[in-house]
Amino acid sequence: LYPDKGVLFGGDNYYKSWPNLSPIRGAPYRDIKAWIHSLDMMLAEEAEVLVAGHTRPLIGKALVKESMTHYRDAIKFVFDKTIEGINKGLTPDQLVSYVQLPKKYLELDNIRPYYGNPEWAVRAIFTYYLGWFDGNPLNLFPLAPKDEAMRMVELAGGVDTLQKKAEEALANQDYKWAAKLADYLLAFAPQAKRPKLIKAEALEAIGETVLSGIGRNYYFTVAQELRNAVNK
Repeated sequence: LYPDKGVLFGGDNYYKSWPNLSPIRGAPYRDIKAWIHSLDMMLAEEAEVLVAGHTRPLIGKALVKESMTHYRDAIKFVFDKTIEGINKGLTPDQLVSYVQLPKKYLELDNIRPYYGNPEWAVRAIFTYYLGWFDGNPLNLFPLAPKDEAMRMVELAGGVDTLQKKAEEALANQDYKWAAKLADYLLAFAPQAKRPKLIKAEALEAIGETVLSGIGRNYYFTVAQELRNAVNK
């Protein structure tokens, strides 16, 4: 804080994007309740200028107050709604659908998911409060990926048929399903080249639609690794 000039140095507590509340690279839980509290404390300073750790400063008391208020309220909404869903017995996958930011926040450019993503925060909150188990008894001792893949291959009518379905999904721009089927093929035959290329193409297509720089980069990086593995 630089009180004589009304300047508040916010560090990474605020930047012009949905915050990275839960890094996909792996990190201890970032206490979202404490994050909300820190924004309350920053708002109480009634700063004229907010200098963030990243992105351009906010200049003007009204702009600082409005931007930080929206930022705090959006994060608090996701936290509170996630806890509400947890208390209803929802699983992480169900919570992601249940916790939807209101339109008034979605239209604000300074909290769009350029960096972090609300869905990742929802999953992190669940894991922090309830641990890894999602409540489905099948996930206590699940089938090994290769065992599940062998059954999927058999169910589809063989490797060729399953690969054909993956190709069709890719051609139909059903990219997540194409990548999922490619995963079954790779669990069954890890060295197979065509499934790697199917998955790489699907991941690149998905990456093109992802706003988060972190998520986008991860899709493209894994796709590149798959292509490199084919070309060895």
